[in-house]
Amino acid sequence: MKRNNSIKEIFDKIKSSKRILISLHKGPDGDSLGSCMALKYLLERDFNKKVKIISKDSLSSELKIFDFVKEIEFGKSMDSFSAEKFDILIAPDFGTIEGFSEKGKSNFFTISIDHHDTHTYFGNLNYVNSGRPSCCSVLLDIFKELKIHFDKELSTRLLLGIYTDSGMFAHDNGDALRDAVFLIDRGADYLDGIVNPLKYNISLTSRKYLALVTDKFRIVNFNGFKIGVSVVSKEDIRDLNLELADIRGAPNYLQEIGGVDFLFTLAEREEGIKGSFRSRKKIDVLRFAKELGGGGHKFAASFILEKMPMDKAEKKVFEAIKKVGVVKIDNINL
Repeated sequence: MKRNNSIKEIFDKIKSSKRILISLHKGPDGDSLGSCMALKYLLERDFNKKVKIISKDSLSSELKIFDFVKEIEFGKSMDSFSAEKFDILIAPDFGTIEGFSEKGKSNFFTISIDHHDTHTYFGNLNYVNSGRPSCCSVLLDIFKELKIHFDKELSTRLLLGIYTDSGMFAHDNGDALRDAVFLIDRGADYLDGIVNPLKYNISLTSRKYLALVTDKFRIVNFNGFKIGVSVVSKEDIRDLNLELADIRGAPNYLQEIGGVDFLFTLAEREEGIKGSFRSRKKIDVLRFAKELGGGGHKFAASFILEKMPMDKAEKKVFEAIKKVGVVKIDNINL
């Protein structure tokens, strides 16, 4: 049965643990980075814990600029470690166990903290609030409940996830903005600590990729809706040497293009085809992603397809859209 454990249960377990492993998710984004780094900082500052933080994948170019990135051991997943060496593993911002283990299971005592609608409650202890705009927002609630002191460093790390996962507040109904104001009031460095590093450190390679997905972008009239589509093959991006995290940014970039109801992207990788949906007019795109075996949020969702010709992959996405139907959510303000 799916249920949340209490904050007390979770932090009683953390307090009783000495060696803690924290993992970023695949193709880590700003919320994965911010939530992991905020937890590490807090557990070391207030609880004197020994914390190792790992990431199987590299970060996108703009996220690498943050000083605390040097605290992460890259190229390692939970499968790289013996469960006997750690008392617990904390998995922030993971919707499923497949997000951090190739084996599809965990030998660690796992604590999952998340905000995804499709969370599978895979942890030994779980705390999920799908009504919050980011995992960092969930942590903010937890820290408030625990009466944690919010200093500049903790507040800035949390703000990173809130700012990025709300699409720089573009997907926000007000919750992310209220969280941001709370953290800025407590010292978070919003402009020089978050906005400027993200805005002015995008690599030329990433820009070339964004130019490519824009060049590939087209609008398809489908069952009365205008759907934006961008399909990129391995051959298209072979010389760019992109990380998975670099590919993640393209759908948000394309979302700014007018004249569509929603859009999807397909990017061919060695391990399969990375797909993403973005909503433009309150269309619930999570329905499509779930039909394709993925997950996420109602207005931003993703999925992975097995290797196949790209025209077949595109056809498969349209078939999923047709099967589940397009649903508009009118009672949510973007």
